[in-house]
Amino acid sequence: MRLIEWGGNRLLEGFIISPQGWSSELLNEFRRSQSNLEKSHKIGGRWENQYLGVHHVPSARVPMRFARNAGKEELGISSMVLFEAPSGSVNPHPPFWFNVAGEGEKTGLHDHALMSVLSAVTYLQAEENCGDLYFRKQGYDDLTIKPEVGKIVIFPSSLLHGVHPNRSCTERISFAFNLFPFPLLLSEIGGI
Repeated sequence: MRLIEWGGNRLLEGFIISPQGWSSELLNEFRRSQSNLEKSHKIGGRWENQYLGVHHVPSARVPMRFARNAGKEELGISSMVLFEAPSGSVNPHPPFWFNVAGEGEKTGLHDHALMSVLSAVTYLQAEENCGDLYFRKQGYDDLTIKPEVGKIVIFPSSLLHGVHPNRSCTERISFAFNLFPFPLLLSEIGGI
C-alpha cells in the first residue's frame, strides 16, 4: 500500500492481493443480482448508489476486511466492518454500495462524515479515461487518483471527494463502503 499524505490527511492506495480473483467475482455477483438491487437516489439522471445485501455479494467481504486491516496497520485507525445499517441510522441501506457511471457521468463532491471513520472505494470495471477520483480541500490542489481494476483507496470519511466524468465508452463500476469506529458506541450513531 502506498501512503499518501495530503492536506493534513493520510490516505492509502494500492491493490488487494490477487485483484482479478475477488474483483471479477464481486463484479459477477453484482451482475447476477440485478433484480435484487435497491437504489437510493438519482443525480443527473443516474442512480447514485445501488445496494445489495452481503448474501448476494459475499465477495464484498474481501475489500471491506482488507480496508479494516490496512486502516489499523497503516493508519493506526481501529474500525469495524458492518454488513447491515447501524442501529439508529437514518439510512436503511447497508454501509456499502455499487456505483455505475456510463459515458459522461460523474459523481459530485461529497463526504461520508456521518458516523463512519474510514471510507474506501475499489474498482471492478475501469477503462482508460473512465473518470479519476479526486479529493478537494481548501488551500490545496486537488488530489487525483486514477481508477484501475482491483485498486483500493482508503481515506478519512470526512474528506470531500468526487469522480470526474467518464470519458470512456465503457461503464465504470466501483464498490464503495464505510468503516465505523471500534468500539461502536450507541451515542456515536444517534442511539443515545
